[in-house]
Amino acid sequence: MLRVAVPNKGALSEAATEMLREAGYRQRRDSRELVLADHENDVEFFFLRPRDIAVYVGAGTLDAGITGRDLLLDSGADAREVFSLGFGESTFRFAARTGTVTELAELAGRRIATSYSGLVERYLREHGVHAAVVKLDGAVETAVRLGVADVIADVVETGTTLRNAGLEVFGDPILRSEAVLVRPAAGEADPAIDVLVRRLQGVL
Repeated sequence: MLRVAVPNKGALSEAATEMLREAGYRQRRDSRELVLADHENDVEFFFLRPRDIAVYVGAGTLDAGITGRDLLLDSGADAREVFSLGFGESTFRFAARTGTVTELAELAGRRIATSYSGLVERYLREHGVHAAVVKLDGAVETAVRLGVADVIADVVETGTTLRNAGLEVFGDPILRSEAVLVRPAAGEADPAIDVLVRRLQGVL
């Protein structure tokens, strides 16, 4: 039986559940249900925190999962993206006090607050920038005002929250994310995952 992780709560969960339902898979009726067996399609669904899904898949505990590209890259898990699902879009960017930082090179030696330390450290390393990454859980907009950091890196939608905190985005986006289907990076291709992919794409 194919074991597939699905986000447990939030907009990502609702969109993923609807996509799976439209693909012909049985889905739960009670949000408190954390494991659901679809015997007709030989699939077992596990409803988990989006941030944990890539870790379970990368460890080989689960065969596939739906999560955000940002969460996949941030986790550092041994999992890879199979294909993008077309929902849950977001843009990840740097922001600082207005006029204080205007380009990536100026981050050298500064402190950057983020909830996505793995993603930010990887991005800085790829661009040869040496900076201190401060990991915080939840909202990071107040980190600069409270003196914990000089810059933040976070998901930006309209930018209103940042402007209210006296911050502005700068430089190119760190990442454009969306919901993706992931599978373990190691091991041979599983025909059952190919079936899942085709059904999600509306081919079957």
